[in-house]
Amino acid sequence: MNFKQFGVLLSLSTILGLNVIGTKVLADEPSITFGDAIAARGSACKVADQLAGEDGRTLSLILDNFSAFSGARKRCILRVQTFIPSGFIIQNVQALYQGNTDINRGSRGTSLSRTYSFSGGAFGQAVARPQTTNFAATKAFAEQDEITVLAATGLCSGGGQGLLGINLVAQSSPGSSIYLDTADLNAGDVILRFDLKRC
Repeated sequence: MNFKQFGVLLSLSTILGLNVIGTKVLADEPSITFGDAIAARGSACKVADQLAGEDGRTLSLILDNFSAFSGARKRCILRVQTFIPSGFIIQNVQALYQGNTDINRGSRGTSLSRTYSFSGGAFGQAVARPQTTNFAATKAFAEQDEITVLAATGLCSGGGQGLLGINLVAQSSPGSSIYLDTADLNAGDVILRFDLKRC
């Protein structure tokens, strides 16, 4: 078994271990309930699995088959349902992307672009400029975005349902590839953390 095969088995065993979706409510700490995360129709990815963190505010998404090779441009549109407890609103969201790039000499490299949208009662208006990270060398990467959420007037009447939309674009050039994909070692995670604020 070579190193890459070991990475595939490691990723698959991790996926199989993440069957239960839910949140653990910690003492005196508000907890978010997450619905199923989905990839919109026409996306070049799918959500292979998801796992809510024990802090009740973190959600890990494991993507499958999101990669771009040799000049290809691939788009992944994710939708994440959240249910915010009464008396709280979302204040900030952190999004962490983990993957890797493989870039040959003479290639113009790869990039990963991200945009966000928020809708629903417990979300306010997201303040986040579109983000693009360019990669010029072969490496494993971890890119984090910080999104501030401004409460709408009267929004603090108490919790409710919200929808976070994430639009990812992976761009490669001839002689390069980029992966955000469970089938490759050092790749496969989108980790979201939601900070809550009491009304």
